[in-house]
Amino acid sequence: MAKTAQTQIKKTTDAVRKGFRAYVGLYGAAYERIVPVVKTAGKNYDELAAKGEKLETAAQDFAKDFRSNAQKTVEGTVGKVRSVLPRAANDRVEELEAEITRLNKKLSTKAKKATKKPVKRAAKATKNVAEKVEAKAEKVEAKAATAA
Repeated sequence: MAKTAQTQIKKTTDAVRKGFRAYVGLYGAAYERIVPVVKTAGKNYDELAAKGEKLETAAQDFAKDFRSNAQKTVEGTVGKVRSVLPRAANDRVEELEAEITRLNKKLSTKAKKATKKPVKRAAKATKNVAEKVEAKAEKVEAKAATAA
């Protein structure tokens, strides 16, 4: 009877150890799979950031061209309207044109500020994810070292 109790204890102990090894092995496999993903994510992020810069430059060039074309069109139309309006009304038109110019400058500065914020947030988020993955990997390695 003592032999069967000892064999049962040994079987149970072996099963528990095997389960723990499987658990550590699972974390090891997960770590091995996530490392290349994290590395390619950083690489892809850099490539996407470069593409984003090119698109941003192209969009800014397009906006500048569009703005200058619109300004030329408006100036032509304003000239036609001025020729029809009496002189007293032209004074108010110049005042309104100055206000439009001021508002356009204000709008362009706000647009420049708005494009910088999402890039900084994305970089910070990527850094945080990488740090969490590295911390988890260190925990898994520590568990594996203590189990061995």
